[in-house]
Amino acid sequence: MSHLPKRYDPLVVEKEVLDFWNKEKIYDKTLELRSSGPKWNFLEGPPTTNGFMHVGHARGRAMKDTQIRYMTMRGYNVWRRGGWDMQGLPVELEVEKKEGIAEKGLIGSDVGMDVFVQKCKDLVDFYLKRWVDDSVRLGLWLDYPNAYQTRKDDYIEHVWHFLKLANEKGLLGRGYRVNPTCPRCVTALSDHEVSQGYATKVDPSIYVKFQLVDKEDEYLVIWTTTPFTLISNEMVSVHPKYKYVKVDVGGEFWWIVEDLVETVMGKAKVESYNRVETLTGKKMLGWKYRHPFHDEVPFHQEHDEKYMHAVVTGKHVTVEDGTGLVHTAPGFGPDDFEMGKEFKVPILAPVNTSGKFTAEVPMFEGKMVFDTNAEVPRMLEKKGLLVHEETLSHEYPHCWRCDTPLIYLADKTQWFLKMTGVRDTLVKANNDVDWTPDWAGAGRFGDWLANADDWCISRSRVWGSPLPVWVCDNCQSEVVIGSRMELKERAIKFPEDFEMHRPWVDEVVLKCEKCDGEMHREQFVTDCWLDSGMAHTASVDYIKDPSLFKSLFPYDFITEAVDQSRGWFYSLLYTSVVMHGQAPFKDCVSQEHVLDEDGGKMSKSRGNVVWAKDALETIGADPFRIFMLTRSASWSRMNYSQKEIDLTRKKLDVLWNVVLFSETYMELDKFKFDEKRMMKFLPNANLEDKWLLSRLQSVLKEYHEHMDKYLWHHAGRVLLDFISEDLSRVYLPLVKKRVWLDSENPKKVMAYDVIYYTLQTFIRTLNPFTPFLSEKVHKDFLVRFAEGLPESVNLTDMPMNVENLMDEEMEATFDVLQELRTSSSHARNKRGVKLRHPVAKVTLIAIDKETSKRAESLRELLLDDLNTRGFESLLTDVMAEFTQLAIKPNYKALGPRYKDMMKDLVIQLQKEDAVKLRSALEKGPAAMQVKGKKVELVEGDIEFEESLPEYLSYADSKIGKVYVDVTRTKELEAEGLVRDVTRRVQVMRKEMDLKVEQSIDIVLHFSDQESVELAKMFEDHLKNETRAVTLDLVGPNEEPGWKKYSYIKEWEIDDLTLKVGMSAV
Repeated sequence: MSHLPKRYDPLVVEKEVLDFWNKEKIYDKTLELRSSGPKWNFLEGPPTTNGFMHVGHARGRAMKDTQIRYMTMRGYNVWRRGGWDMQGLPVELEVEKKEGIAEKGLIGSDVGMDVFVQKCKDLVDFYLKRWVDDSVRLGLWLDYPNAYQTRKDDYIEHVWHFLKLANEKGLLGRGYRVNPTCPRCVTALSDHEVSQGYATKVDPSIYVKFQLVDKEDEYLVIWTTTPFTLISNEMVSVHPKYKYVKVDVGGEFWWIVEDLVETVMGKAKVESYNRVETLTGKKMLGWKYRHPFHDEVPFHQEHDEKYMHAVVTGKHVTVEDGTGLVHTAPGFGPDDFEMGKEFKVPILAPVNTSGKFTAEVPMFEGKMVFDTNAEVPRMLEKKGLLVHEETLSHEYPHCWRCDTPLIYLADKTQWFLKMTGVRDTLVKANNDVDWTPDWAGAGRFGDWLANADDWCISRSRVWGSPLPVWVCDNCQSEVVIGSRMELKERAIKFPEDFEMHRPWVDEVVLKCEKCDGEMHREQFVTDCWLDSGMAHTASVDYIKDPSLFKSLFPYDFITEAVDQSRGWFYSLLYTSVVMHGQAPFKDCVSQEHVLDEDGGKMSKSRGNVVWAKDALETIGADPFRIFMLTRSASWSRMNYSQKEIDLTRKKLDVLWNVVLFSETYMELDKFKFDEKRMMKFLPNANLEDKWLLSRLQSVLKEYHEHMDKYLWHHAGRVLLDFISEDLSRVYLPLVKKRVWLDSENPKKVMAYDVIYYTLQTFIRTLNPFTPFLSEKVHKDFLVRFAEGLPESVNLTDMPMNVENLMDEEMEATFDVLQELRTSSSHARNKRGVKLRHPVAKVTLIAIDKETSKRAESLRELLLDDLNTRGFESLLTDVMAEFTQLAIKPNYKALGPRYKDMMKDLVIQLQKEDAVKLRSALEKGPAAMQVKGKKVELVEGDIEFEESLPEYLSYADSKIGKVYVDVTRTKELEAEGLVRDVTRRVQVMRKEMDLKVEQSIDIVLHFSDQESVELAKMFEDHLKNETRAVTLDLVGPNEEPGWKKYSYIKEWEIDDLTLKVGMSAV
């Protein structure tokens, strides 16, 4: 009895397999089986539990599971602890949104901080369950019960341990610098966070005049897309080597870089101007100008240092846009800040972390900076200082979580991890990592390490690992705490319900060892990337028991999305180098993003996100996995296409049908696989048997080469191509007749052994990609037809290629067969001859003797496979004599030269000998006369089209030319008709749900008498193929007794109408 449904339904299969895994505890048995094997250690990059899993996440998790299953079946004891990133800004933002908290300042006042933190915990718990459910549904086998969580005190303690060590090494400290800041989230961000949030923004683009002091009617012309920063302008930068021009504009004199004079004049719509003077930027150093808001901003009235409100020089100045004179506000830009330090000017940063002007700017106090971008140009216009105004669409950094445009703001309060002193070690450690692809490490990540700034780790938020720094209220001395025990020992006030989160940790008061004063904690939490970056150590509770860590470190394998180059990959490497002096991972695979069907970025705001749960519940995990893994390389972007998923799914249908076919006949013959028997009879096996076994070994070899290099797309494609092409399209059609032989026939048994051996091997290699389908086939097919197999495919070993089964010559020979099959099919299509209809002859004009020899060795197979009565392989193109050559003028080439005589030229060309003309042109230009005028033809003027008689068709091939003789005879027509009829009857048998061995009574009612006579020529064959006990062939003038047939159906076969009546016997 069949154990497999007739149709592959992944949703049904996967539910059944999940139940089987749970009931039989297959995962636990797998761990136990491999417990004594060599270690292979995977470090999970923890997903953030503040949203649902989408298909991009699921693609990455499928990659992880595929490699884990592969290594497990290779015999390794795989470390696979799960992990969850559960703190940070993204969680807070969602809680704020859910609870209607308009701004961060309300936390602690309108909403208690302890209540807010509990809401954060509840939120991540909600998402955690969904992530686990979706991961299990996807088939991802990780250690979920022991998964690490970055919110746990034990984990946070490792963050503190690291920061104390970093402080001892001089790597932790405050910094006064310009930081990217989100005014909505009211916190500074790190550079790698900024890199993830660029988006298009439309800003004002203004050109402004700064009047020079003591130089009447002379102005510096600057350009900016952030008008609000002009409030804090302190210098104007020029390039010391560029040439700057003094331009006379109606009596005013504007200074502009020479290369951009025409551009600026064009924008300002100045038609008449003169160049008065030219000098280098170096000579402009120290020129003083009057600040445009001198009267409105007290700071500008109070300061007049040497280079305050002056021209300075810097090599960062470019001539790509603007005026070549760069407005410099040290309080609002990193480059500007460095210029401010170099030229020793005081820093004006009159904006708070909420993005609002402070009292230092009375006219804008309390206003959001971006809201003043419209006011500043109007004020400048009134002062007569606005040269030109327009808008500019450009890429601008936004908050990676809330999409708010960032501001760059000088701040003295932030804490940093320094790159100085550790950069070289980081670069060296990165060079020790094997990256896939290579350029992701050496290029993208290597470049980032070489240029990365100090890491700003402080965040003015609530839900995160608290910065373990306490500062004395009295003497301002600082201490970095490295553990809970140290904190408790030094505390003079310690809450009973303490946990390592705000607000409880804020209540801890220490005694200053220098002055006996009280010490309170800095009110920051750390960057959540620091949390996940400690996974190499914190995930295994290194502080309590270093032995487990030592057995795992460095981890063998990690893989995450490409944006982690500046995120998790960086934080992992930095913390590991500081703590352990080396990279924490050996191999790293970079993943690119999944886009929507049209190649657009998926986002909730666009409504084009495909959630993993929806995909898994509609198409199934296995079709999803195999598509995601084979569609493109892990490092290439891919479009999520339902159409392409369906096409990939069809290849799994092919596998299912192969297994179903095998099960049907093996069940009938009570077959049991015997590998020793197969090997014993292999020397005398048919060519196709030896070829398939050899091809299987080649596939295995290629598969393992790809899997060992994490090239899942190549490995998966190799498997899919093998099952759909080699096994299904080539081998099975060649052996189908053998399964009809007597049950004890050795040729038949050999075919069964080869099919079983191939499927057993194939299913094991496929298991890492499609674990549900593989398990179903293993337990409901493979286990039934062999003795002693484990209950689960996951308890079997990954097959390796067997060298003595490989036969390169045999595979090369069958490559000829496949080429002939493809080419003859193309030739048939040209004449509208279906493959079911036999042809008189197929002739190969081989490209060389070796190919011809291989083709001849396959003669008997080819006669059947190509459905031809004759086959011949030759080296000389004897068919050339049947080829007719036609001249086709190339009108595009000839028209421009012979336009006036084109009609006469075409008439003359039709009279020419095509063979002679082609021969002449092959030697060079050919001359001819057209109505007394000389015409010269060159190569490309004429195209030559070969044609064959109607009974011959032709197709090119890599192995030569293939000719098919489609001459029709009564016998060939009869044979083709019977094949068409047989196919329809087989369809009806399936529709009646008949078993293969079930006999039938059948009547065939033809609409013309000629078809009856043709069918009679193969009557016995027709009965045998359809398993008919009685067969009545009836013509148009007869009416059968339809009542005795239980199933009647009418078919259209070209111009023939066929009515079929059937009953089971």
